[in-house]
Amino acid sequence: MSHQIATVQEIATGRRQQTWQVAWAGAPRAVKILAKVQIGLVFALLTVSSIVAHLGAPVRYEQTAFALPAIESSAQPWASEVNAFGHKVSQAFGVRRTTATEFAPWILEASQRQGLEPELLASLVLTESSFRKHARSHVGAIGPAQVRPEFWGGFCGSNDLNDPAENIYCGAQVLSHLLERCEDDDVCALMAYNIGIHSNQAQAGRRYVSKVDRYRETLRDYPL
Repeated sequence: MSHQIATVQEIATGRRQQTWQVAWAGAPRAVKILAKVQIGLVFALLTVSSIVAHLGAPVRYEQTAFALPAIESSAQPWASEVNAFGHKVSQAFGVRRTTATEFAPWILEASQRQGLEPELLASLVLTESSFRKHARSHVGAIGPAQVRPEFWGGFCGSNDLNDPAENIYCGAQVLSHLLERCEDDDVCALMAYNIGIHSNQAQAGRRYVSKVDRYRETLRDYPL
């Protein structure tokens, strides 16, 4: 019985194939082309779907291997650098350790942003304000770097130069700008920072430069 059923199925399948072949042979050429295009599109869509699904799959081993160590490796050196520089400033300048440690990240970051030697910027802050966050001069210069808001506030793009961190960043930006104008001449740039670019008070400017240089050499020579 099962043999008879199989034979009937084979006969039916053969007839359907013959019918399909006859119909296909008699179909217009345009219909054949359209059918082939549709079949090709179906295969193309299936292939693209498979590729997208493969690309979208999460790759957990990459996230675990690269993301987490990067955070750990970058945090500790910066903390160590800040701590070491704060200790160095405290010992070399006689500044309280808590104050030096508070100022250290501002000075280091501002120096890195503007391509300055951190010892130079720290010496400028000591000369200008003795590391006082809210120092104010009789001519209106404010903060640790003694920046005059009416001259440099817009240049630095700062909204609050009373903030000591922004004040130091602005001071570093101004000093970097003056160094560029003075073709990297430290004496010219420091004098301009203190007395202005076109001032005739050259003697006062030279005293200022000498003081900053003395502090810088002291800080450079102090071991970490």
